[in-house]
Amino acid sequence: MPPTTVKPLPIYYSFYTQRWLLVESKGLGLLYWGAMASMVFWVFLQLLISNGFVDRYTPFISVNFWQDRAIDGNWWYQREKDSVPDYCGHRYYWGESTDWGSEEVACLDPESLPNSTFFYQDDEGFAIATSIAYGTEWASNDVRLYKDMEHVTVVFQPSLWTERETSDISGCTVYGSDGKKVPSRVLDLYPTRNKSSDVWQEREEYILISLEDILRSVNRSWDDIGGEKAKLRLQGIELVAHIDVRNYHKPFSPSDDLECTIRFAVLRDQFTLVKRFYERDSVVAVQHGLKMRIVTTGSIGYPSTRAFFETIVVGLGMLSLSQTIADFVAQFLHPKKTVINKACVDSLNLDEKKAVGKQD
Repeated sequence: MPPTTVKPLPIYYSFYTQRWLLVESKGLGLLYWGAMASMVFWVFLQLLISNGFVDRYTPFISVNFWQDRAIDGNWWYQREKDSVPDYCGHRYYWGESTDWGSEEVACLDPESLPNSTFFYQDDEGFAIATSIAYGTEWASNDVRLYKDMEHVTVVFQPSLWTERETSDISGCTVYGSDGKKVPSRVLDLYPTRNKSSDVWQEREEYILISLEDILRSVNRSWDDIGGEKAKLRLQGIELVAHIDVRNYHKPFSPSDDLECTIRFAVLRDQFTLVKRFYERDSVVAVQHGLKMRIVTTGSIGYPSTRAFFETIVVGLGMLSLSQTIADFVAQFLHPKKTVINKACVDSLNLDEKKAVGKQD
């Protein structure tokens, strides 16, 4: 019976060629093992830098809003008796015609209008009226301003939903366009003497800012002239609030504390419709003012054993792939690969080996 001979497949020659190079060249050996060690280090670094041990979810974020006290602690801002703001009584007409506007834009005191509505909320955000025109959107000769609406405050209360939890979000921070923090007025309006009460504990985490604070955060004021050549308190302005919520996002900081940030930006500064009022089918009045739209982003992580081992397996897979690529590069590019392969691989006759064993 002829002897049985086992030979490796040609694809295995790359393994021997690369190993011969590592033995013969110390420089290449150090470079190779250094690269392999770096990849192993990278795997564990990913666990620390990108918190590779957590499962991440994109949360659904909803925000509730409501009007709160004015900045002086009253529900409506209180001026001194007979004090009138400077912006009351100015002349304004839209364009070159006199179809829309007034010779004297008077001011209305919101407190004297108990049956009127100024604050509106929907699924996309909120709106606050700062002026009203009696007539239609295109024809009105009785335009009025609501006095001191810039001192009204608004509360932002976001909450999140993921497949793992539903919870309110507390401790959000508002940043202006200059990167500086916009402080919440909750400490001013709800003094620390109430700190022992449950109401204080709830309100302490609120984001409570005035309309003036909101415009200041985008480098605007209510007396600025907008795109309609009118003051913003008359024509209104539309803003967008970007709310971002995330955790496990800081390198080398495996903390599950939520970080919530709110940033405002101007969307448009033309006439901003807040509410139309109808008598039967006819428009009889139109409110303009500030309209806020909400955009949300986020990433919520939860520690996971599966994610931990998945990160390790992916990293080790990259290590194995890199090693295989190095083997094939050595096999196909070395000029003396044939000689090396013959020296490293010899045929093995298993029958003769067995026979020698019997003789022993």
